[in-house]
Amino acid sequence: MSKLKTDKNGYPDIYIGEKVLINFTDIDAIPYNEDISVVEPESVGKYKYIPWYSDNTFPETAIQIIDKTPVLKRALINKSKITVAQGIYPTRLIEFSENGNEKLEVVNDPEIVKLMQKYIIRRYLGNSAYDLYSFGNAFVKLIPNVTGDKILKILPIDAKHCRLGNPDKKTGKINELLISPSWEDAEEKTITSLILLDETDPMKHLKELKESNLLKAPIAMQLKGDFSSNDFYSMPPWYSAKQWIDIAEKVAKLSDASMNNMLNIFIHLQIPYSYWEKKYPLDEFEGKRVERNKKIQADIALLEEKLTGAENAKKTLITYFGDPEADGNDEWKLQVIDNKISNENLVTSTAADTQIAIAAGIMPDLLGLMYGNSKGGSMQRELLLIQYALSWLDRQMLADPLELMLKFNLGDSYSDIELRFRNTFLTTLDSGKETGTNIS
Repeated sequence: MSKLKTDKNGYPDIYIGEKVLINFTDIDAIPYNEDISVVEPESVGKYKYIPWYSDNTFPETAIQIIDKTPVLKRALINKSKITVAQGIYPTRLIEFSENGNEKLEVVNDPEIVKLMQKYIIRRYLGNSAYDLYSFGNAFVKLIPNVTGDKILKILPIDAKHCRLGNPDKKTGKINELLISPSWEDAEEKTITSLILLDETDPMKHLKELKESNLLKAPIAMQLKGDFSSNDFYSMPPWYSAKQWIDIAEKVAKLSDASMNNMLNIFIHLQIPYSYWEKKYPLDEFEGKRVERNKKIQADIALLEEKLTGAENAKKTLITYFGDPEADGNDEWKLQVIDNKISNENLVTSTAADTQIAIAAGIMPDLLGLMYGNSKGGSMQRELLLIQYALSWLDRQMLADPLELMLKFNLGDSYSDIELRFRNTFLTTLDSGKETGTNIS
């Protein structure tokens, strides 16, 4: 079935016919702009919230883009795994050496160590890291005990279900996080409201809630990417490669269309009218012209099925002609126009994949997109080390809610506790060394 696809702005993007693919090349001259400006709050019943960009559907749009872009999906997953590394451990900073290196002491408190090894902590770290990189924002739920003096659990909230409440008119701060299973058809009864901890000093806010006897229900925290100009919802860095993502998608469509339309691309097949006259003589179909045309169309459709498609690429076609009893010429003429599918000129998405990986914040070489000297084992190990180093800020952001929970629960005796991530460092096997680990 023929299909005309348009872009977000309503401009023609691509036309897919039965045997023709039309790509509107002028579309590249039209810039793609996602309006991230602050818009007026929207309402659902008594709740007012800030829409997630202009149409309030950015998370759903991002999910669709990520799920159909393999290199982006892999980049986000790998970056999340590299950031989370091999787990989180409680430490104390003892001192700095003269060269600036830290001297850390592992806190072997059984209660804390046991907590850090729990499934809920791994789930929080993995899910929140992936949401942070996918959407630019992650949201966390802190569940208190019945007396409101301790935090029992920390759970990730699926970011696509979250919206920030309307800012306070006096302070400009957002005090509420709204959660709905679906914002497309949200109703007041489907929305859950949670107190949102202050972004600048969450511990102070948490203590105020405790002292005011308001810490009786789950509360929320927002983890927001640091490198975005939007006041409320950070834009994920990978979105800067949106045009390259469009190119990568078009390459896949082009390759699929090329494989499935080979007869249309490579061969001009001429069938003489005398062939059909001989097979379906007009005098035998007098008054049945429609029936005769249907038989001819069925033959052509069968011929197209046998000659086109990837499974029939470059097959040999054998035809017979020169029937001595025929009055006219029943020869079929087949002309190969141009074999455009070859290793030399088949369009690939390597350049697009590289740009997407860079925008997502992961070294392209760590995804197998290797160039020049980066193919060596030493270079790979150094790139992983660099990736660990660049993850420091994100790791601190993921550790903040956990440190908040520990310090709130355990009091002043643990006010100096710091959570660090354990890394696995790949070392060369030539020197007899094995893979090593350390905490950073």
